[in-house]
Amino acid sequence: MAGKNPITAMIIDDEPDAIELLEMFLRRFPEVQVIGKECDARNGLEMTIVNPPDLIFLDIDMPGMNGLTLADRIQASNSHSEIVFTTAHQHYAYDALGIEPLDFLTKPFSIADLEIVVTKFNNKAEKKEYQKKLDSLLLSQSTPVIVKFPSTKGLLFVDMKEIVLVKAKLHYTDITLSDGTTETVIRNFAKTVELINSPSFFQVSRSTMINLRYLHRIDRKNQTCYLKVGDQFVEEKMARGTTLLLEKTVSFPYNIE
Repeated sequence: MAGKNPITAMIIDDEPDAIELLEMFLRRFPEVQVIGKECDARNGLEMTIVNPPDLIFLDIDMPGMNGLTLADRIQASNSHSEIVFTTAHQHYAYDALGIEPLDFLTKPFSIADLEIVVTKFNNKAEKKEYQKKLDSLLLSQSTPVIVKFPSTKGLLFVDMKEIVLVKAKLHYTDITLSDGTTETVIRNFAKTVELINSPSFFQVSRSTMINLRYLHRIDRKNQTCYLKVGDQFVEEKMARGTTLLLEKTVSFPYNIE
């Protein structure tokens, strides 16, 4: 497990017995802490937004909103949580929705299956931590930092300094550059945010992230921020409660080399 913090987990399943069984299995892993359980998909979505966990065990077959739709909404609003699908069926075309789960467990699964999930999570967390440290090191250098994005035409290589704005576009993401052009990458918003993973960027809403080097003004009353690109201004609405956090962020030194 990365660091000493527990791996927080939530379980969303319309069958209470399935939740109880999975929670019982997870007690075998002292490093995993179940912090939320929910039988209703919409309530489950709200639960993950209010307190995003490290792991979300998500049943696919649920009434009202199925697990695929719920996973898509979770990943659109949350780049932190890893999703593990739990289902009685072996095959689902979740790739068509751009969903990238950590794992896929077919019921009934065993403690051994969960050991694999925890190992995958730890390995991925270690890679993320390493990448975060590497990004911080690269950002402290004067040389350009190039980030690679998959696009409809192949691969797109972009200097992070040139990225002005990142916005969700259905299951893809639009990246606005300082020359005024917009590129579409074939990753959802949460995964694109994860690829950039830079302290020079700030997420102002569930679907928009800005580059702080272009931030010009914050309008508290209208909860709006303005980015300056050359002689042009770009206006972006901010999520409720984000304005103060952004002000605190830019009140401290941050690297925008």
